[in-house]
Amino acid sequence: MSMTATRSIADLPGPRGLPLLGNALQLARASRIHLTSEGWARRYGPIVRVKVGRRRIVGISDGDAINAILRDRPEGFRRWAEQEAVFDEMGFSGVFSVEGEQWKRQRRLVVTALNSNHLNRYFHVVRTSTERLHRRLAEAARAGRVLDIQEELTSYSVDITSALAFGHDLNTLERGESELQGHIQRAFGMLARRIAAPVPYWRWVRLPADRALDRSLAELHNAVGEFIAQARERIAARPELLAAPENFLEGMIAAQQTDDTFTDEEIVGNTLTILFAGEDTTAHTLGWTVWLLGSRAEVQARLAAEASEILGGAGGDLFPTEYETVARFDYGEAVLRESMRIKSVATMAPIEPLKDTTICDTHIPAGTRLLLLLRLAALGERADAFEPERWLDQDNSDPKSLTFGAGPRFCPGRNLAMLEAKTALAMLARNFEIELDQSGVPVSEYFNFTMIPKGLRVRLRERVAEKPAAVGAAH
Repeated sequence: MSMTATRSIADLPGPRGLPLLGNALQLARASRIHLTSEGWARRYGPIVRVKVGRRRIVGISDGDAINAILRDRPEGFRRWAEQEAVFDEMGFSGVFSVEGEQWKRQRRLVVTALNSNHLNRYFHVVRTSTERLHRRLAEAARAGRVLDIQEELTSYSVDITSALAFGHDLNTLERGESELQGHIQRAFGMLARRIAAPVPYWRWVRLPADRALDRSLAELHNAVGEFIAQARERIAARPELLAAPENFLEGMIAAQQTDDTFTDEEIVGNTLTILFAGEDTTAHTLGWTVWLLGSRAEVQARLAAEASEILGGAGGDLFPTEYETVARFDYGEAVLRESMRIKSVATMAPIEPLKDTTICDTHIPAGTRLLLLLRLAALGERADAFEPERWLDQDNSDPKSLTFGAGPRFCPGRNLAMLEAKTALAMLARNFEIELDQSGVPVSEYFNFTMIPKGLRVRLRERVAEKPAAVGAAH
């Protein structure tokens, strides 16, 4: 960011709007708000003025400016105040939504629970869900059934996240949606709806959806309260869990034992935050990766060759069964990172400056609503080309991804998310060929807090594992 401003927000280019409404009608379709915003950035440049009613919003797609903003948090910038208020009202006040000193405190709590040293102990949960997912996909492949694979991937992620968040195995892959998962899905959908709402109508008028949300929130908070009580009982019976927790909840209780300023409300809020953040981003990242692989047979072949080499080919493992094995999937990680570059589920970030500043030579007053277009900023050169190899070139300065953010508020769950996604991708590559089902409406981007692949349906064919030597030809 430049230190001197040569223009004001009024000088910026932007789309024409209507009297009083501004551009509100153009943004009315919340499911496409990211595409509308990116379209304006492509047309008008890296910093764009938008007006919604009386509110001014500045869209930013310049990568250097966005990185500077993200690295100046929490001292210089914060999330929109409206967003923090919605999280707080719903009892989800955790490290994702809080700001300032509150964030610094809760960051310590969550980082302790998500310590990378614990991931080895957590891996058995990932392994169990991956085995269940393999069985589900193999059944569909043998039956020749067109599969809503996003639904399967969401169940996979829900099972892992719930087991790790509070030590409860929902097993939705085999049992179907549980009552608790239904409450989770309703709360997440309403969270996105309220954040996107132009006015907080629910503070004055309670619609049926809001009353249903109240019931779901009560059930969720009661359930988490019970899980906390159960975790404390386990720790009392097995004090060694304080040093070697088996889930995030135990990790946060262990942190509370050493710092009693952490409250139960903060543990509840962060348990729910981990549950929501972990479920959606990983499942949808895997979904977009499947979609990209469906049109790239050569990438599928190279992934299968890597899996055959690492897992042992015919007669070897069907998926990674050891934590250390997952780290060896270099090409698999490159595929995931390339997917996150092109189809980032975190397309935008609402940010506001805490003091007057200058961005892209423009004076930005404190409190101005900024919309950081993360996906557009990260596309870089050869934007639409699906080239996982760019992530393997150590001298290539082009690839970047902002899916997990940047700066001090970089997502603390990124290592777990990549562990989960790489394990599932290795299983898919080792065991199945992916063919997109083209009989329906084409897959589209649907924004609902994160960016979802809508209409993703595939056919899977079981793959005959190659001998490990075949990996050389794929390179």
